[in-house]
Amino acid sequence: MIDFFRPTNPFAAQTERLVAEAQQGGGDLFDIERVCRELEPGDAVAWEAAWRDLAEKTEARASAALASGNDTTARGHYFAANQYYRQSEIFMPPGDPRKAERFVLAQRNFRSGAALQSPAIECIRVNCGDESYDGYFCHPREPRAEPYPAVFLIGGADAYAEEIYFSGRQIVERGWALLLVDTPGRGSSLYLNGIPARPDYEVPVAACLDYLSARPEVDADRLALMGISMAGYYAPRAAAFEDRLKALVSWCGCYSILDDLYDFFPLLQPTLQRLVGAETDADAREKLAAFSMAGIAGNISCPTLVTHGVNDLLMNVEGAKRLFAEIGAADKTLKIWDGPEGGTGHCNYDNWSISIPFMLDWLEERITAP
Repeated sequence: MIDFFRPTNPFAAQTERLVAEAQQGGGDLFDIERVCRELEPGDAVAWEAAWRDLAEKTEARASAALASGNDTTARGHYFAANQYYRQSEIFMPPGDPRKAERFVLAQRNFRSGAALQSPAIECIRVNCGDESYDGYFCHPREPRAEPYPAVFLIGGADAYAEEIYFSGRQIVERGWALLLVDTPGRGSSLYLNGIPARPDYEVPVAACLDYLSARPEVDADRLALMGISMAGYYAPRAAAFEDRLKALVSWCGCYSILDDLYDFFPLLQPTLQRLVGAETDADAREKLAAFSMAGIAGNISCPTLVTHGVNDLLMNVEGAKRLFAEIGAADKTLKIWDGPEGGTGHCNYDNWSISIPFMLDWLEERITAP
C-alpha cells in the first residue's frame, strides 16, 4: 500500500499533496486512504485506473446530489472529483493525450462546484499580448465595505488553477480576494493551448495585476503575490520588476530552476522539458539557464517572506537561502521549517494547519495596514 503519512516515493508524495488539499475541501481523506490501501508504489497503470474510477464515482454522486437540489453536497463532490481526475494523470508520460482529457474533466468538475460556491468564484480570462489565460477571481468571505486586498497565487510545475484553489482557500477566509490564473506552462495554458513556461514571468504577472487593479472592489494599493513550489521562482522573478506589490510570499524558494529543481530532482526532468517546450535534455538546459534570479533578486523591494522545508526532496533548500540572501527588500523574512511540528518536506504539506496561518499572519501585517 501507499503510506502517504511518511512518504518515501513519488506516489506517496503526490498523495500527501492531495491529502493536504483535501483538508481544505479538495477531497475526502477516507476515500483517499481506501484507494491507497490497494495500490503499490510504482504501479502507474493501477494508479491511473484507481483514481479515474474514484473520480467518476465522485462526479456521479455530485450530479445526483445536484439533481436532488442538494447543492452543498454536490459542490463538495464536484470539488473532490476535480482533484481525483488530476491525481489520475500525474504519472502519465509528458505529452500523453490523456493528460489533456483528464484536465478537461477536472476543470469541468471544478467549475460545476464553483458555480455553487459562496463566496462566489468567477471564471475569468486575462489577456497578455497575443495570449489569453483562463483563471478564477475568488471573492472574499465577509469583506469590508471598502475595497479589499487581493492575493495572486501562482502554482508550480504541474499545478492547475483549479487545484491550487485548495492551497489558497484560507485567503478568502481572511476577507481578501484570491486570483488564480493558468499562466504560461501551467494548466489550461499548457494542456489545451500549448503555451510553454517562460523565464520573464514578469510579463504574464503584470497582465494579471492589471486585471486585479481594474476591479473596482479591489484595493490596488494592497496587492500581494504568492508563488508555491516552482512558482517560488515565478513570483520572485515578477516581483523584481513590479512596484505595485504590497508584499511577496515565496512558498518554496528557488534561485535557479536548472540547479535547484531540474538537476536536484532528476525524476521531474521530463515534466520540466515539456513545460519549456524542449525536445531533449540539452535543449531543456539551454532554455532553463534563463530561469534564474542571478542579478535580479536584488531588485525586489517589497516586503518578502521565503519559506522552505529543510528536507525538501524536490527543490533544494540551499536555493531558497541563496534567493533570500540576494533579495534587496529591507523587510524580508526567511522561515526554514526544520522542527518536530513537520513541514520539512516540499510545500510543507504535512503541517498546513501551522504553515499556512504563519504565512497569512505575516501577510496580514503588511497588506491590511493603511
